[in-house]
Amino acid sequence: MLKKEPIIRLKNQNKVFLVGFFLILAVIAWSLARPFFLQDPEKENEELKINEEILRAPVISLEEFSAKIKNSEKVSIFDLREAGEFSKGHLAGAMNFPSGAGLTERIAELGIEKTANLFVMNEGNNVFETAAAANALISAGYINTKYLRGGVSDLRAGGYTLVSDGKSPGDQSKIKKITVEKIAAELSSGDELIQFLDVRSQAMFDSGHIPKAMNLPLSLIEKDQKGISPGKKVIVYGGTEEEASRAAVILFDLNFFNIFVLDGGLEAWKKADGKFE
Repeated sequence: MLKKEPIIRLKNQNKVFLVGFFLILAVIAWSLARPFFLQDPEKENEELKINEEILRAPVISLEEFSAKIKNSEKVSIFDLREAGEFSKGHLAGAMNFPSGAGLTERIAELGIEKTANLFVMNEGNNVFETAAAANALISAGYINTKYLRGGVSDLRAGGYTLVSDGKSPGDQSKIKKITVEKIAAELSSGDELIQFLDVRSQAMFDSGHIPKAMNLPLSLIEKDQKGISPGKKVIVYGGTEEEASRAAVILFDLNFFNIFVLDGGLEAWKKADGKFE
């Protein structure tokens, strides 16, 4: 009996090994077969639709997009990010349509031509969103619509100028103010090096403004800065000091650094008997 014990023990060990081996094989087989048994038809169809939407949408690379901007081609840019993210930094002239809501209808209201170059973008991490928006615009007849590959994150990484709307905490450091007294002292030696910029509406500007002031409404600053002189001290004022500050931040982001906000606005100007026409 004593001689048989090692043999019995060996047989038991072999049985344990075989059982363990088959259990491992069973686990591996189940892992491989599980996707086929647990397929969700609805989820599979949804993934298929997403892939089809992305493959169907025309895309433009950052390099191609850059070339169009450098060539001053007329483009319309639609940013689908939430308003808070858009306000922190966006391409100059871009319009904000969070999640693409009402995009097609709004473009129709703007009177944009069906053959215009339209570009859709978001942060870059949701290709389906931009692809779906591009396809919807193409279906509506805007045949030259594309979405920007890589989105705003690639623009940022590529060193592109992104414009803030002046509402972020860090924007305060971009604002410089100048008092009426300081302006008067500088004007006493001539106004050749000073430019006043009125960012109110055309109607408000026509009702009265500082002499020789240039009118460029706040809503148009991102699209048109041709009349602003980089060689002059530009003094900005608006309907409110907040409006003027927002304009100053936008101009700072657009690389105009000799910009000053009229401290106290038009009220301070009038109280100091500044000229008004």
